[in-house]
Amino acid sequence: MLSRLDDPFFTDPTGPDRPLVLFLGDDIDEEDHDILFPALRDRGVAVVRVHPADLVIRLDRGRIMLTVHGRQLEPDLVVGWVLDDLLLPGMIQLDLFARAGVPVINDALTLFRAQNKLLDSSMLAAAGALFYPVISGSDTAEFRAWLDDLDGPVVVKPLFGHGGRGIERIATPAERASFIDRIAHDGRSYYAMPWIENPGRDIRVYTVNHRAVFAMYRYAPPGRWITNVLAGGLMKMCPLTEDIIELAERASRGAGTLIGGVDIAENLDTGELLVYEVNSCPTCEPPALKMIADFLAAAVRDLDHARETWRPARVYTEFDGSPELFHASKRDRLMPLS
Repeated sequence: MLSRLDDPFFTDPTGPDRPLVLFLGDDIDEEDHDILFPALRDRGVAVVRVHPADLVIRLDRGRIMLTVHGRQLEPDLVVGWVLDDLLLPGMIQLDLFARAGVPVINDALTLFRAQNKLLDSSMLAAAGALFYPVISGSDTAEFRAWLDDLDGPVVVKPLFGHGGRGIERIATPAERASFIDRIAHDGRSYYAMPWIENPGRDIRVYTVNHRAVFAMYRYAPPGRWITNVLAGGLMKMCPLTEDIIELAERASRGAGTLIGGVDIAENLDTGELLVYEVNSCPTCEPPALKMIADFLAAAVRDLDHARETWRPARVYTEFDGSPELFHASKRDRLMPLS
């Protein structure tokens, strides 16, 4: 399948004894792993990636045994990185790791809550970081009344999903009627929020141990409004200001994401920053990956102590136009510096 077992922990049993970090996931972020995994090994940590379909679990008289390709696993730390179709099976396995006494970062419930738009918003609200109304349900009459009260464009999103897929902007009466007809016909749940008038970009902030470490602007392509890079958006480094740091860290703590990405909007009507959502499995850029490696190298040895004491070695508060801040595969998506 899509496991990655190239660490000497697997290939050379006579190698040095090192703590083991297990990433539970697939190759969706292989480019990240090409940077992160060697960085962890440079810090004296073994690391493998196991696809949920490759993991075998045995229960015998209260004992849990975990194997992959016939070899028993005894990780010191597990990182949950499952989404879409892998979310449910991955959540089950992450819960089993936790029951076996293995520390888990971005555990089953954290992943589920952050990947459900409604629960994500509810956690932002509880953390004092949700600055706009949200509605979700399947009752079309209530949705129509909410739209009438709002009297402006809205953005509707699927409850689960990433990468800008399935997001729509509804502005005209005809668009409203068409969307309501669709949800009435198929019975699916809706999630909607007001359209935020913005400068054609948003801000992705990477957080590690609830600390903001690096940020980038994501720009919508000409004539479009979705900023996600997977949807064709462009990028530029964004210096972290005190306001961005405070809001991103508050959102991260609310969502419980020890490794995460916080999407922030600049509201042109009010001049304030606001959080769109918190991502529990974000594709990262090299500066964030270095900080993740530092944190995991501490967490694999003592997660509780790392959570209490770890701080990033560098926070990117000054503008840096170096293309090396971004993956080589994305440098053609960089905004011109002028």
